Amino acid sequence: MSQWADLPKELLEMISKRLDLRVEVLRFRAVCSSWRCSVSPPSFDQEIPPFFLKLPPPIRAPDPIFAGAILMQTTICRMEFLCNYSNSSCSLSKSSLVKVGESKHGKLQLFHPLSNQETNDSFISLNLLDLKFVQLSKACLLKWPGGISVFGINKVVVFPLSGGCIDNCELGILAIYHEGKLGYWRYGDKEWTLLDDRNFEYDDIIVYKGQFYVVDRWGTVSWIDSSLKVIQYSPPLYGCGGQKNLVESCGDLYVVDRYLDGERRTWKDYEDVMDTNGNPLCFSRLMSKARPMAVDFRVYKLDEEWGTWVDIKSLDDRIFILGIDCSFSVSCRDLSGGKGNCIYFYDSLYGGQGMSGGAIHVFRFEDHSIDNLALIPDFSEIFWPANTGSST
Repeated sequence: MSQWADLPKELLEMISKRLDLRVEVLRFRAVCSSWRCSVSPPSFDQEIPPFFLKLPPPIRAPDPIFAGAILMQTTICRMEFLCNYSNSSCSLSKSSLVKVGESKHGKLQLFHPLSNQETNDSFISLNLLDLKFVQLSKACLLKWPGGISVFGINKVVVFPLSGGCIDNCELGILAIYHEGKLGYWRYGDKEWTLLDDRNFEYDDIIVYKGQFYVVDRWGTVSWIDSSLKVIQYSPPLYGCGGQKNLVESCGDLYVVDRYLDGERRTWKDYEDVMDTNGNPLCFSRLMSKARPMAVDFRVYKLDEEWGTWVDIKSLDDRIFILGIDCSFSVSCRDLSGGKGNCIYFYDSLYGGQGMSGGAIHVFRFEDHSIDNLALIPDFSEIFWPANTGSST
C-alpha cells in the first residue's frame, strides 16, 4: 500500500475528479491519510440546496406550521461488495440495489429502491473500502418535514438538468400532480404553470438521453423541450391497461402498461374536493379511497424507424423496477439472487409518493403471475438489506 500512498497530489486530484458519485469520493478518502489530505471532502449540499419549497395551491401542507416541502434527491446504485484486494483472483462476492441519499456533513442516507424505507442503521458497520457503487439512475421526491409525503404529487423531476450548483433562482421542477396534470413550478412562483391544458391524463416522466419525456394513459409519449413545450414523440399505444410507466433499458425506451382491478382516481376526483380557490374541502374522502391493484402487465418498445409499437414477450435477463419516484432496469446477471424477465413494483393502497399502506410485488413474464415479495424471499436478495421494503 505504501507505493500507492506516495502518488503525487496532482495525480490524486485528477483521479478524484473522475469519480461520478460522492460516495466514491468518500471511499477514495478512506484509503489512507495521504489520499484523504489530497482531496477535499465532497460538499453534500450542492445539487439540491437546503431550503424549503413553498409550493403554491393546489398542493397544500397537512399542517400550517410547515415552512415548505423538501426536495430530496437520491441516486439508485448497484452496490458491489468486494473481496480482499490482495487476492487478485477473487471476483465480486455480492451485488445489491440500494438508493443513496446525499445529505450534509458527510452522512450517507441509504433507502430501499422501491419503498424508500431508510436503512442507515444497517450501513454503519460496513467498510467503504469493501464497496463499489455503480450509478443506475437518479430520483427526486417531495416530502414535508418529518418525512410525510406530499399528497397529490405523483412524480417530480428537476428541470432543467444541471451539472453543478442549483441556486434559488434556477431551481425548477416538472411534476405530474392530481393523477394526471403536467405542471412546472420555478422557485418563487406564485402558481403552477400548466404545460398542457387539453390533456390531464399524464402518468409518468423520465429523463432519457438528457431529454424529458412523458407518457399519458393512452400510451402517447411526448418530450418537453427547453421552452417547456410538449411535443408528441410517438403514436398512441392504445393499451388497455390503466397505468403507464416509462423505463429505459439497454439504451431503448419502453412503456410498461399496468392492468388494474378497478378504476383509478383522476384529476376530477381532486377537483371535486376543492373549492374555487383550490382549498381542500374533504381530502379525507379522497384519501380513504383505496387504489386499484395490479393484475397484469404488458411491455412495449417503439420501433422508431416504422413508428409502430412492438409488443415485448420477454425481458430476457432484464429486471424492470417500477419505483415510487423512479423506474429503471438492471440485468439479473449483475445482482445477487433474483431472476430476470420480471417486474418489481410497489402497490400503494392509498396514494401519494411513498405513503404507507402497500407492499412490493413481483410480476413474472413466463406465467404472468404476481406475488408479494414477502412470500418469495429469494427474489428479495437483489435489494440491500433484503429484509426491508415491505412498507414505508
